[in-house]
Amino acid sequence: MNMNSRKVVGLFFLSWILMALPARALVGDSDEGFGLDGSLRTVTAATVNYDYPLFFGADNKADGLSQTILRLTAGGRPSEWLSYEVHGVQDLTLSSFTGDMLPGLGMPGAGGSAVRYRAVDLSWEWAGQDDVRARMWLDRCNLKFRLPFADVTVGRQAITFGKAYFYNPLDVFLAFDPRSFDRDYKAGVDALHIAVPLGDFSGFDLIGVLGRQVGLFGSYATDDLADADWRGSAVLARLFTTAWEWDLALQGGKIYGGYQLGGAASGELGPLAVRAEAAYLFAAGGDQLPFPFQGKEIKSHLTAVVGVGHRFENTLDIEAEYLYNGAGDPGDFTTSFLRMGAGDSYHAGRNIMGMVATYEILPILTGSLAWIFSFSDFSSLIQPGLSVSVSDEADFLVGAMLALGARPKGSSALDMDLRSEFGSYPNFYYMEFKLYF
Repeated sequence: MNMNSRKVVGLFFLSWILMALPARALVGDSDEGFGLDGSLRTVTAATVNYDYPLFFGADNKADGLSQTILRLTAGGRPSEWLSYEVHGVQDLTLSSFTGDMLPGLGMPGAGGSAVRYRAVDLSWEWAGQDDVRARMWLDRCNLKFRLPFADVTVGRQAITFGKAYFYNPLDVFLAFDPRSFDRDYKAGVDALHIAVPLGDFSGFDLIGVLGRQVGLFGSYATDDLADADWRGSAVLARLFTTAWEWDLALQGGKIYGGYQLGGAASGELGPLAVRAEAAYLFAAGGDQLPFPFQGKEIKSHLTAVVGVGHRFENTLDIEAEYLYNGAGDPGDFTTSFLRMGAGDSYHAGRNIMGMVATYEILPILTGSLAWIFSFSDFSSLIQPGLSVSVSDEADFLVGAMLALGARPKGSSALDMDLRSEFGSYPNFYYMEFKLYF
């Protein structure tokens, strides 16, 4: 049996398990024995490209993308001590991208299957051409046991740490891209999560994650259905509490590519909500980049963020964050973009500021304006957006990402000069419709 056949059998078997549950399609209650819900979202997006054939191909002034994502979420609580959830996803993507664009410069879509911290390949690309791709995958599949002393969750699950808006140095398990405009669902990782309460506002988390080393473009290094290695896996401990009306956290352990030690604090200073996170990665080495960038692997570095925010009575909410990105190298943007593509860095620059303002224009209409600025090269990414609540179960989003900064030069990878981070991006426009059922 070849690899694709094994994937099909695995997905069919899991689908059969779901179908064997009580046959109440899109009904039921996840707080009881079984509930089945879902969402359908479609994104239409386009870039307006500048003249740079190395990224976009010759005489290519625009690229387009259409992505439709169907997500079915099954879950239930058969007893007081046991619950489960399963998320199955199908997407269809049509894209006109051409050229040899660096990883990290592509369109930030509304979602997709991730591979880091996943030991089992529960995905199947059942159609794929240069401009069309159709995939199925299991995004979550886990059991949760509520024991007298702890909650134990085993299987593919979403794990989120940190309270910052743009950047979360402590959120190591598939954190959202800072440019992401859709954050409804976070991807799951193959983990064992033990959560031990130590009081009303204190606790201890122990997480073990199985994973394997992944390639530069987000693909598995091997075609095995299941595989794991120490470099791609994680063992992390986290202690959190509340003291003096501040939420405090300390975490450390082995993560992808090295060892991490970090902490966080969040609270209020007068009218301002304040948050801070910092983490230091002790790199394990061996993360070699492909030719011609050998020898420029990720080094040990500090990542830190400080943010403030305030929500006014008129619904205006303003958030601002400063990021120190130790993995960024403004003296070598090419390597920095490769690190972004590998998932090892938020940005190519080292000193970044992010700001976002949201305002409820009408009860069904919310506007937003975000600005990400690099002090390393004085480039910017401006993100205006509107969200319309069409009904209780449907939303419509429209927005843009406008890139400002020096454009790249050079005609080949050997003489390419990326003169700024956000100036390397094309302008990006999108529309998204989301329906929940």
